[in-house]
Amino acid sequence: MNATLQKALAFVAVSGMCLSQATFAADGQGSGKTSAKTRHHVARKKEEPAVTAQDLEQLKDMIQAQQQQIDQLRQQLQQREQQLGEVQSAAQAAQDKAVAAQNAANEQKPVVSRMQGELADVKTTVSNTAAAAQDAQKRANEVETKESKLSDLAHGKVKIGGTFYGDYAFYKNTGFGPQFFTQANQPGPGNGGFNSFDITRAYINFFYTPNDAVTLRFTPNIYRQVDVSAAQSMGKGSAIGSSSNGNLGIRLKYAYVDFNTLFSGTKAFKKDKLTLGQTTNPLIDWEEGLYGYRFVSLVPWNYLSLSSTYTGVTLHGPIELNGKEYLDYHLGVFNTASFHAIEQNDKKQFMGRLTWYPFGTTSDRSGFGVTAFEDYGYSTKTPDTKSTPINRLALLVHYQTLNKAYGIAGEYDLGRNAFGTGNMFSGVGPADQFGLGPTSYATFSALSSAILNGDHTRQQGFDFFGHARIKTSPYTVFGMYQYFQPNTNISGTNPLDFQRIVAGVSYKYNKHLEFALDSQNLKYTHGQFTMPASQIATFSTSLAAANPSGIANAVPQNTNAIMLNMQFNY
Repeated sequence: MNATLQKALAFVAVSGMCLSQATFAADGQGSGKTSAKTRHHVARKKEEPAVTAQDLEQLKDMIQAQQQQIDQLRQQLQQREQQLGEVQSAAQAAQDKAVAAQNAANEQKPVVSRMQGELADVKTTVSNTAAAAQDAQKRANEVETKESKLSDLAHGKVKIGGTFYGDYAFYKNTGFGPQFFTQANQPGPGNGGFNSFDITRAYINFFYTPNDAVTLRFTPNIYRQVDVSAAQSMGKGSAIGSSSNGNLGIRLKYAYVDFNTLFSGTKAFKKDKLTLGQTTNPLIDWEEGLYGYRFVSLVPWNYLSLSSTYTGVTLHGPIELNGKEYLDYHLGVFNTASFHAIEQNDKKQFMGRLTWYPFGTTSDRSGFGVTAFEDYGYSTKTPDTKSTPINRLALLVHYQTLNKAYGIAGEYDLGRNAFGTGNMFSGVGPADQFGLGPTSYATFSALSSAILNGDHTRQQGFDFFGHARIKTSPYTVFGMYQYFQPNTNISGTNPLDFQRIVAGVSYKYNKHLEFALDSQNLKYTHGQFTMPASQIATFSTSLAAANPSGIANAVPQNTNAIMLNMQFNY
């Protein structure tokens, strides 16, 4: 309570007393018995009413304000009571709903349980469906993959082909010498009348070109395994065993990648390629295309000693000007071992071919051309043994019509240490050459080794080959003549000088199938003679000392065969 209110209350109390005294005084005055003291007090009090009236007025205002506050508080209380009632009603309603919901939940429990079971079943179904969908997607992917592969086939990205060479050969005479074909061997001298069916080549060719820039080739090869030794030396004090036993086996012929567009930005070199892998060497495959009868006989250096396939890197292609090809080149660095031998050397060999068409050509290997080929390398020896340097040179002059119906070529060959006893007797040779014996040919075998082996041998040869179609018929006559001197460093007559003569006619059934009937002959150039010890002493003093009377029958027997050849190429 504030001071003003306290003052007002005191005033009310004093006013009450003054009122009573005033009443008493009035009564006393009326009776005439009022004392002077009382009259004095009353007189004092008569002076106070102006002040107390003002205070009373303030008190009334305060009371009125307090009354208004009380009224407001009552109203607020009523509002609070109303709100409380509403809250209680809402709480009751919520409780009623909760009870109803609980009752409903209790009623729905069986339904929920059933629905949960149904949901579990649905989940199982969905899971099974998802698994089935995954299987279906997997099958779809497999189908898509197959369709993609079929699409690759349809659009030429994948090409699958095959090559098959077979023949029937009848040998009128047999003798020592190189193979007429790879994988075709005849028996030695004295077996005239021998005949055989041979499979000389069986390829499956796979080509994959995912885009214009790259081409992959993979070619397995069926070949005849021939075991001529129990083990192969792999350097000093080491060897690997050999299990070849004459079966037809499979080995890798080609496996390489062509990079086709490295020079696409230039007009002159736009067709040139970089090749990595086991691929053709620069000469043999090209010359086989020029000859056209690889299924009948081997081209000169391939017949002598140079394999068609090596592992390495090559750069090759035509050089064109104004839409014509004027130069064609093929350069490569390779292992010293061919595709069917083990590389043992720490050195490599270089091969290069350059073909010049003075008048230009619009079709490869057609028109007039001049070709030079060089091979410089080493014999396949381990680094702990001496490697013998090897050179092969071929110079060709050739002409072929644009439709390739007629063609002729002349070739000059020069070699250094490029023809040994392993090449001389690749078809058949004295058993003594293979560590079996001694036989009646032991002296001849020793003479052959002395003439052909070593690191100072020189080779020389001359070759001619060609073909001519008989008008517009499917028949074509063809032939090859090869004269070869295995070692020109031998003074006097070399009994191993030989000629190879192939002549025949072919019938082209269609673009995939062709037959040929031909005669193939290996004829030693010189007549039979006894090589004197004086001549032998010029290249082997030990052999001359062991044969003071010379070596009789120094010239091997000829080999003559009639063959029916077949080619299927797709």
